[in-house]
Amino acid sequence: MVFGPSKVTVKGLGMALALAGCGLLPLELLASECPTVSDAKGISTSWPEQLELADYQKQLGKDVTFSENPLFAPKVAGGSLPPVEQRLPEEPLVVMPYDECGKYGGTLRGLSKEAESGTSEILSWRQANLVRMADDLHTIVPNVAESWEWNSDYSEITFNLRKGHKWSDGAPFTADDVVFYIDDIIKNKELHETVPPEWMIGGKPVEVEKIDDLTFKWKFAAPYPGLLYFLATGGSFFEPFAPKHHYMPYHITYNPKADEDAKGTGAEGWAQRFNQIWSKWKDAETLTAHALTHPTLESHILELEPNTQRRVFVANPYYFKIDTAGHQLPYIDRHEERFLASDLMVLAVLNGEVDEKAQGLGLENFSVFKENEAKGGYHLQMPPGQNGNYMAFNITHKDPVLRQVYGDVRFRKAMSLAINRDELNEVLWFGLGHPAQATPLGVRFVTDEDRQYMMSYDPKQAATLLDDMGLKVGSDGVRQRPDGKPMTILWEYSTQFGSANFVQLLRDYWKAVGIDVTLKEVTSQVTREKAFAGESDINMEWDVPFEPNMISQIELYTPPYGDIGPLFGVPWQDWINSNGAKGEEPPAWAKRLYELAAEWKTVLPGSDRSMEIGREMVRLNLDNMTIIGTVGDLPGPTVISDRLANVTEWKVQNFNYARTYPFRPDQWYFKE
Repeated sequence: MVFGPSKVTVKGLGMALALAGCGLLPLELLASECPTVSDAKGISTSWPEQLELADYQKQLGKDVTFSENPLFAPKVAGGSLPPVEQRLPEEPLVVMPYDECGKYGGTLRGLSKEAESGTSEILSWRQANLVRMADDLHTIVPNVAESWEWNSDYSEITFNLRKGHKWSDGAPFTADDVVFYIDDIIKNKELHETVPPEWMIGGKPVEVEKIDDLTFKWKFAAPYPGLLYFLATGGSFFEPFAPKHHYMPYHITYNPKADEDAKGTGAEGWAQRFNQIWSKWKDAETLTAHALTHPTLESHILELEPNTQRRVFVANPYYFKIDTAGHQLPYIDRHEERFLASDLMVLAVLNGEVDEKAQGLGLENFSVFKENEAKGGYHLQMPPGQNGNYMAFNITHKDPVLRQVYGDVRFRKAMSLAINRDELNEVLWFGLGHPAQATPLGVRFVTDEDRQYMMSYDPKQAATLLDDMGLKVGSDGVRQRPDGKPMTILWEYSTQFGSANFVQLLRDYWKAVGIDVTLKEVTSQVTREKAFAGESDINMEWDVPFEPNMISQIELYTPPYGDIGPLFGVPWQDWINSNGAKGEEPPAWAKRLYELAAEWKTVLPGSDRSMEIGREMVRLNLDNMTIIGTVGDLPGPTVISDRLANVTEWKVQNFNYARTYPFRPDQWYFKE
């Protein structure tokens, strides 16, 4: 586990550096051109592929001269925008491009299904959080934060920000924006009835202390060694800061008329209005025209009022990074996100209308993508990190009869045994995966036996389990519910989480053991709404957690298994969060999961105790068949335009590693 700096020397010293050390060749000549990852020209870094300006200038033996995107020149000349040296922090982060310092210009073209469906990839193009996961997928590196320091037991962490860092509107970014986020948003009971779990450690919410404008401290009631992993991976989409100067007029603490003002816009009150313009999920903040005025630290800011067809973002003139030649990043002028249905996405790729795309493409389309690489002007990478679909029956269904059926573990085990995973793998995924149960990835406490639990294709055993439940087969071949009605599952699915071919195959497998299934395609938003309401029979919005997510977001492995799209157990979580005042009491096995998760957050990753907790949590989830897995170890087709440069080999392609974020989209550029 990496908790602090590790010395990394970028290659490229060679004989020239030895001569420079002897005084025969000035070191600055080695960096007369742009040092890159592929040719570092003698520059060494304390973090993978990046370093602070003072360190860089010391190695160069001279100051770096800043330059900027010509896109901003008219505003600078007209006086509406300060020159680049006044917009950058005093200590901008110096980024080593992969292959070469790029060229400014161009529009990075991408695709999503809808404004709230499959958008995390394009969000990851422009992200900016306190820290970031390096592309080695192990090292956590500085980003918005210049540095940090833990106390001895990981219960307090102090962050140092960059002097002169500014929001995209030019206002200073300071510790006040972090304090505002914690005290006035996360811990405000009108905005959050309960504090989100990532900020509840040891049974108490985080405390934030402003030390000065550039320094703040988070204090936790118990050790929280997974915090940085949260900020760098799945939590990277949730920035722990907010522009206080922008939100003060909308917040009742700072504007006594906030309620009155909110009602003037049609909102019920200030809290509802605030949640319309602020969101934990940063992409949701760019859904309305209000976002045109909303400051950000991201590499690109909303340029045009969004609609149902597209969103367009333009480079942030105050972005805090430079390359090794002193050019302010990002290189690419604009991001264009078009919203298309899955079949139209495929056509857009084949027509060469996409510059980078992975999320939602589907391995089933691999062959057609591969065959059309030259025609479409792109090439494919096939990084790991994808898995066949998962599903969970809604154990906390509002319908008491369906709750009785789905709540019986024999039913869930029967449904797992009825699935022909070898056939799924061959028909849908070209045999590239391996049948695997829904267990965490990259952790030592998961065994091969765990991965194969209830995985065999055994429809006879499935039928026996259903018989034992008393679900008798009717004259039409369909089993009967306890109330005598046909046992029919209404599977309302979104293709963001499972293809039509996938759900159709499972329908056929389950029909063979007497369970009828009615399929209905709906939007991702509908699946989420019904999941929260406890009205869906099956939910699928779950990504298997990798090691960093297990470290930092153990909630992914406890009911309801997600806060954006829950699987089941929302009433249980309400009961836990309210100390029994709301919701409904969970069964003993779920209570034990919550207890283990609370302790897990406080123990050092990789310790003996963490292994013990992990093993018990895996066993509880498997024994109760909470989530049914199908196929694992699948590659994810990733389309990359032949024009796009400074793109490295993806080591993983997955939401839980923040999509493209570890691979530094802000230094991508177009060759022509």
